[in-house]
Amino acid sequence: MIKWLTVLGSVLIAIGTCWSLWSILNTDSKYIGIADWYSHQYEAFKKQKRQVIAGLILIILGSVAQIVAQFI
Repeated sequence: MIKWLTVLGSVLIAIGTCWSLWSILNTDSKYIGIADWYSHQYEAFKKQKRQVIAGLILIILGSVAQIVAQFI
C-alpha cells in the first residue's frame, strides 16, 4: 500500500506540474505582442488561472499522498 500511495503521489505531482505549465508551453509565439493577443489577453489569463489552480491542487494532493505514505 505504501508503494502504491507513493507512486500515486508522484503521478499526481507530475500531472499537476504539466497541467500548470501546459498553457505556457501551448502559447503560440507568433501571436504574442500583436493587437489580437492584447485584446484577448484577459480571457487567456482567466483560462490560465484555472489551469494553474487545478495543477496546484493536483500537486498538493500528490504531496499529501506521499507524506501519508511516509507515516504508514
